Amino acid sequence: MKENVKKNRCQSIGRTVVLSVLLLLVFAKSVRAAAPEIYAESAILLNAKTGNVLYEKNADTRRAPASLTKMMTCILCLETKGLDATFRISQAAAKTEDSYLEMKADEKLLSGELMREMMMESDNGAAVAVAQNVSGTVLKFAERMNAKAKELGCTRTHFSNPNGLTAKWHYSTARDLSKIAVYCMKNPDFRDLVKKRKSVIRWVKPSRRTYNSETTNELLGRYDGANGIKTGWTNAAKGCLAASARRGDVELIAIVLKSKDHDTRFTDAQQLLDYGFSIGGEGKTVVADTVSSVKNNSSTTAKPGNVTKPETKTPVVSTSPVTKTSAPTIKSTEEKNQSTVSSDTKITSSETQASEETPVKSSNHTISNKPAPKTAGVQMPVVRKPGA
Repeated sequence: MKENVKKNRCQSIGRTVVLSVLLLLVFAKSVRAAAPEIYAESAILLNAKTGNVLYEKNADTRRAPASLTKMMTCILCLETKGLDATFRISQAAAKTEDSYLEMKADEKLLSGELMREMMMESDNGAAVAVAQNVSGTVLKFAERMNAKAKELGCTRTHFSNPNGLTAKWHYSTARDLSKIAVYCMKNPDFRDLVKKRKSVIRWVKPSRRTYNSETTNELLGRYDGANGIKTGWTNAAKGCLAASARRGDVELIAIVLKSKDHDTRFTDAQQLLDYGFSIGGEGKTVVADTVSSVKNNSSTTAKPGNVTKPETKTPVVSTSPVTKTSAPTIKSTEEKNQSTVSSDTKITSSETQASEETPVKSSNHTISNKPAPKTAGVQMPVVRKPGA
């Protein structure tokens, strides 16, 4: 009799434990499946291996891509010239706005060194040098960029220059940029270039000249599994980021366009990646409520979840899923250097965003990804109407 009672009690406890575990699993799954709320006006998250889109928000709206443009510039150079070609620096490349290498005409660097600086610190002069050495002229290189974009299935993209400086007829979408990013990350040399946090750039001529470069991608070294890809910032584009991360067999790519400031692009991307990893990189596409999002982004009054100015602290990025609507602010290198912008490279407020109806207007004064050095010149970007 006692044995039967003991046996029944053990069975009852066993059933209770099993039921509790099942309930915990169901609860955990529901928590993980909570879609993020982000500040960016356009975004997309996808599984890089399967192509499965996990989240999208205004993913097909044309916007200024800023320095995310350089993903295409880099992959074209890798596929045509590789890492070891010797590139001569032209006067135009040396004088391009935002050239942190402070190159001079007739200097020479290896193609890999120029691409590394272009992807790590977003040097616009390096991008011009790459374009000129690959195709002869920036205009011919832009034609090659557009041909490659079409080949990759980009249907709402047109490039006018290799660096992403604001220009008419220079636009893309979150979906198209994700296609470019997925393609680029299949190239081992590209992956190596975009995962670097620090690097020493060396000249061929003069042979002893070097430059210490440090990435503008705040997720590298802070976010678990982060391995790329590219930051972007102009007055018209606002905060842009192509972010990738890998954990185990799952690799995710997030594209964030027109995030409110320098910092929220990182927290936006973090939330997207956290969500993607929480569901194992698989699931149905979550389409954001763009109507309410536009209201929140256009508000000038401080509200919950609405950033009005960057925070003064730099919290470490969490690697756990984020479910709150407000996000911590990550201090970017660009924002830290904002006070160093010289008087001859002032930020103007007349620039307009890329949209379905109106392409981005070109501007003489564009801050691309970082404040321009005092020695930087201002070059008008190449402009060509699609089909012209």
